[in-house]
Amino acid sequence: MTASNPSDLSSTPPADAHALYEAGLSLHSRGLHAEAVHALSLAAQAGHVPAMSLLGAQLFSGRGAPPDPVAGVGLIMAAAELGGGYANAMAAALIASGLSGAADWPRALSYLQRSAELGYKPAQDQLRLLAGAFGPINAREGEWSKLRRAVSINAWRRTPAPRILREEPPMRVFEGLLPPAVCDWIIARGKERLRPARIYDAQAGGPTADDARRNSAAEMALADMDLVLLMVRERIGAAIGLPVATMEGPQVLHYAVGERFTPHYDFLDLEFEGHALDLAERGQRVATVLIYLNDEGLEGGETDFPMLEVRHRGARGDAFLFANVDADGLPDRRTLHAGLPPTAGEKWLFSQWIRDRSAPGVGDPRIIAAMRGN
Repeated sequence: MTASNPSDLSSTPPADAHALYEAGLSLHSRGLHAEAVHALSLAAQAGHVPAMSLLGAQLFSGRGAPPDPVAGVGLIMAAAELGGGYANAMAAALIASGLSGAADWPRALSYLQRSAELGYKPAQDQLRLLAGAFGPINAREGEWSKLRRAVSINAWRRTPAPRILREEPPMRVFEGLLPPAVCDWIIARGKERLRPARIYDAQAGGPTADDARRNSAAEMALADMDLVLLMVRERIGAAIGLPVATMEGPQVLHYAVGERFTPHYDFLDLEFEGHALDLAERGQRVATVLIYLNDEGLEGGETDFPMLEVRHRGARGDAFLFANVDADGLPDRRTLHAGLPPTAGEKWLFSQWIRDRSAPGVGDPRIIAAMRGN
């Protein structure tokens, strides 16, 4: 499937294109994904904006369609130009992600504003939060351009000074990194995708459920990100002085009473073949950032480093940075840590791993061209 060009569409009648789109939805619901992709492709070639948007998202994410990020981006951008509210919100996220090599926040916010003006509620909610996260805003409901102008990139990048928890290995706390409304937003987004958390199976060479980890996790790929989550990563990068391009897809973690993650390491261990392959492709996990998203009614649930005699649990909105490797970039086994179980309430965390190189695909010239509409 190649990206549709809105200036070169087939002559399929609109009613037929919509019927193909509906057929694609039905086929997907029955698990007939190849047939669904074919139907959506025909509708997309006819300029059916919802089909272009859905197929673009599927090709970009590799969910429900064979992965083809270049074609996916092309369809999303074309659907956005044709007035798709959902597509404009996706385009905003792509542009802000840094996938093209550098995040273009003014352009991303312009796409988000257009999505809001087209009536796409998630974009409207994002714009309100981005504008009002660090203070009151003087804009009435529906004044999307005014809200767009109220979003301060500088305010999001202006972060609290770190408190040194430990010099070696480095541990830093950034108190109040995220305001409460943003914490609530992340929790709500995480609840949509929570699944039983998994660990790496050294023998099978992949993720698996295991009694060592009893909690839930929502894994956020780039296709799942919105501008609020992307701005959170921008803020993390500004706080710790590392580029967003080195960040993996984050996770939202949830622990109910009694749920825990037994002692483990976050670095990739060359003793495991799967870890070695991952390290060769994407680099080492050099640091971890945990943001504590709630604290009311929570007891227990600390992050415990038994070899360092450190236990830490931040207040709502606090970020905790710790290194996983030593000064030479080698795995630091002193960083063994555990997620202790809450004894009351529930624990929500935003977990962000940092690699020592940019993520695969960042700066791909084909994707850059697709994002420009070339």
